[in-house]
Amino acid sequence: MINITGNEPIYEAQRFLRALHFDTGGAIPLVSPDGIYGSRTREAVNEFQRLYGLPVTGMIDYDTWTALYRAYVDSLTRSELPLPLDLFPTARGYTIAPGEKSDIAYIVQFILRALADSYADIDGADPTGVYDDATRNDIRRFQRYYRLPETGLTDRITWNRLTEAYIKNSYQYQ
Repeated sequence: MINITGNEPIYEAQRFLRALHFDTGGAIPLVSPDGIYGSRTREAVNEFQRLYGLPVTGMIDYDTWTALYRAYVDSLTRSELPLPLDLFPTARGYTIAPGEKSDIAYIVQFILRALADSYADIDGADPTGVYDDATRNDIRRFQRYYRLPETGLTDRITWNRLTEAYIKNSYQYQ
């Protein structure tokens, strides 16, 4: 544990500069937060000021502090992972069945359409939001491929395999 009593502002600035080092691909020199304003911290501040169009003084004045804080917050926002979207209903035993008209039926159809290029047996008709015979047949073929019970219904297990396949398929094209 580092004792930084009295040097908290320097320590915070060093934390921000360290994060920005990684966010800028190393353009800002790497500093180790220790609460001491040494030559390495001054060098990082100089480079930060240069990159952000501030007067290069090596000192952290109000304008530099404000820009440093904003850049740090922006870097956190950019590096934040997207939140997962949990779409499948949580009711125990819930199954999407033929005739259901819902957003989740539309999403199942959307995923099937996206998978159609990678799975020869899946037709992937245009999404309508109605769990129709075409959807049921595609789900049945998908279940066969994954050795699931071939019911043509989308239960939680089928949904999980479907979303895993979609994610895997999506990463192929990135």
